[in-house]
Amino acid sequence: MAELSIGNRKRLRSGRVSAFQEACRLSLSRVVSVVMCGLTISVNASPPPAQQPTAQQLRFFETSVRPVLVEHCQDCHGPEGEMPAGLRVDSWGALLRGGRSGPAIAPGEPRRSLLILAVEHDPSVKAMPPKAKLAAPQIEALVRWVQMGAPWPQAAEEMRASSSEQPATALTEADRDFWAWQAPRVMPQPEVRRRGWSRGPLDTFLLAGLESQGLEPAPTANRRKLIRRATFDLHGLPPRSAAIQQFLEDASPDAWSRLVDRLLASPRYGERWGRRWLDVARYADSNGMDDNMAYVDAWRYRDYVIDALNADRSYDRFILEQLAGDLLPRPDAQAGRETDPFAPVIATGFLMIGPKMLAEDDPVKQQMDIVDDQIDTVGRVFMGLTLGCARCHDHKFDPISIDDYYALAGIFKSSRVMLSYRVDSKWNSRALGTLDQERRLEHLEQELNRLDEALVLGNFIGREDEKKRVAAELDQVREAYARVPKAMASQDGEVEDLQVFLRGNHLIRGRLSARRFPRLLSADQDGSLPGNESGRRQLAAWLTRDQHPLTARVMVNRIWQGHFVYGLVRSVDNFGRLGQPPTNQPLLDWLALQFVESGWSIKRMHLRCMTSEAYRMSTRAGDKQLQSDPANHYLSRMNRRRMEAEVLRDSLLEVADRLDGRMGGAVLEGKTFRILSAETLKDPGLYASLRRSVYLPVLRSGLYEMFRAFDFPDPAVVSGNRSETTVAPQALFMMNSQLMEEASAALEVRSRSRHSNSAERMEWLFETVLGRLPRSDELAEWRRFLSVYQAALSGEAHTVERKTWRAVCRVLLASNEFLYID
Repeated sequence: MAELSIGNRKRLRSGRVSAFQEACRLSLSRVVSVVMCGLTISVNASPPPAQQPTAQQLRFFETSVRPVLVEHCQDCHGPEGEMPAGLRVDSWGALLRGGRSGPAIAPGEPRRSLLILAVEHDPSVKAMPPKAKLAAPQIEALVRWVQMGAPWPQAAEEMRASSSEQPATALTEADRDFWAWQAPRVMPQPEVRRRGWSRGPLDTFLLAGLESQGLEPAPTANRRKLIRRATFDLHGLPPRSAAIQQFLEDASPDAWSRLVDRLLASPRYGERWGRRWLDVARYADSNGMDDNMAYVDAWRYRDYVIDALNADRSYDRFILEQLAGDLLPRPDAQAGRETDPFAPVIATGFLMIGPKMLAEDDPVKQQMDIVDDQIDTVGRVFMGLTLGCARCHDHKFDPISIDDYYALAGIFKSSRVMLSYRVDSKWNSRALGTLDQERRLEHLEQELNRLDEALVLGNFIGREDEKKRVAAELDQVREAYARVPKAMASQDGEVEDLQVFLRGNHLIRGRLSARRFPRLLSADQDGSLPGNESGRRQLAAWLTRDQHPLTARVMVNRIWQGHFVYGLVRSVDNFGRLGQPPTNQPLLDWLALQFVESGWSIKRMHLRCMTSEAYRMSTRAGDKQLQSDPANHYLSRMNRRRMEAEVLRDSLLEVADRLDGRMGGAVLEGKTFRILSAETLKDPGLYASLRRSVYLPVLRSGLYEMFRAFDFPDPAVVSGNRSETTVAPQALFMMNSQLMEEASAALEVRSRSRHSNSAERMEWLFETVLGRLPRSDELAEWRRFLSVYQAALSGEAHTVERKTWRAVCRVLLASNEFLYID
């Protein structure tokens, strides 16, 4: 093993990779893992072409190899043995499958076979047999056997059976004949009867759909409801009394559009819509899965999203930065596109923040699971396609083949996400600073990898002091690593095309699938990708070409959903055959075309939607509307919606004047590469902050209790549609939670400091909490409430009065009128 343990190790330790990573590396070939007695190393498991062993090879195996395996290995690794790590050595198939994580031999490559490393007593693995090393001729025989391709009786037939291939699936006209695969087309505006109702093409397309069903649009909502609706939509907060009065007093024709402009210009907009994007980006501040390790630097991606939306970063650039920001030239601050020169690199956190099986002891499976998360996320987020369904076979419903999947997998496999792939692996980061800081980070990453590797792979039996020394050194390196400004970020790695993994199994390889884009959507494209680049940059350019049938549609549908509660395609993450068809495709296509023509401006699309007459409809439904369209598919009225978990929490803090408006920053300092314990996940101090909910930690496997109660989405998957349940814990929270108690108390103090007159105080509370003034009959009812409640209390008069008004505040905050947005 001198080649790897001496020469290559000296060379590799001078760079950013270790010997372990070099063993994992294969240029233009596949990687699988071998685990023997708990030790992991990557090998090339690509067997040579299936050929019948010669009689001389079989004679060599029977006389020089099988006796060694039987005498020295099968006691433990045979049918009657303990089979450590699940490894058997009594058949060719068993050796090729290996233990829990992969093959024990790489036919034709002894230097990459764990069996050979083990019997040579290479220091990188546990020695086998453990008590005494095999004789040199026995080791030489095993090496020679693997070198000649590991011939075994019946092996050729076994190999052919396991790697049989089916030809790539060809696309048919029926496959292409589906609305979502066709590019949006310019459609003439339809003729409608109520022309005076429409304020533009959006309203006209919508009205045509209503009239086709014999429906009429609802009347316009009053101004108080409109400003409350718009402020919650764009800020996720209730409007303040001063803003309400300003809008009510503005009699100009463009009062509404100027209100929307003001709301879009506020930094609160980025916080509100940034949270919506984080839902689909499966954002979290911890890994989840088996090792729930803290993502200490994930906040930088969260802040990038908020800043990008506030700056109205064009959506095509937004996609490009998240998929390939590390490949872009550092932006010029004078160009007006960026203020943070590291923002494009930080944006690639989109590819990094998914959950990872860090304890997976098969490095190839670990890497391919990460790639699968990236493919599935990119497909659902940007195209509304469930690409992950083609990992093991052709998609059962959409014309996405397994070849398409592995063509995309090659793009992401050629990108670096982790420092290494092994148990206790760590993710890749990029320094945000000078070249010296980048070099410092590279050095610390090498040390982290070296010390991690020593702890994971080392044999410390009888050397506990040495283990403690290595662990202490690792802690010091972690502390130094934490002090370097950095971001979770992807970068290009070794570029390679992948073979199809038959049935998703990386041990059974099929035909080569060169890196490209799905054939269904790129028939008119060359599709070839450069050999010196992963292809992520080209993927982003392909997604944002003007004629892409899905990218613009999917995004405008998400924006529409944010304003009208449901998308024109209600299955917002699935535009495929299992998704729901659009309720108004001409409107969807018109919006998509306008989106592209406007320079992919998200804020302009907000303005287009919100200044329509459709947006200003009331939520009132007539009998015919309820009978003909109870689910409101055709949008004859505005949909009523309940506050999301974060909006509810932020609104309670806002009306109580307790909300901390500071933006950005870390949430889990001091926990670099630390696994979050059950006690940590339950620590209420994590959520004691008074800042907006978007800045609270999102911990997989340990969500904030209030978030869980109000249907916060699973941060491990793309969640464009939040569920909405009505369950007892929600009512209990509104009655008994500490947050409600503190908000009621603070609101009572605010109201007392502003008004001493009961009627004026009640009016102020109604406007602050509900955005409207109380009716005369309501005031009479509340006067009766005050009288009865005070009579039931005892104590000093001022104490009784405060308790009574605190109860008033609690009732208003717990009311459906506060919780729901008309």
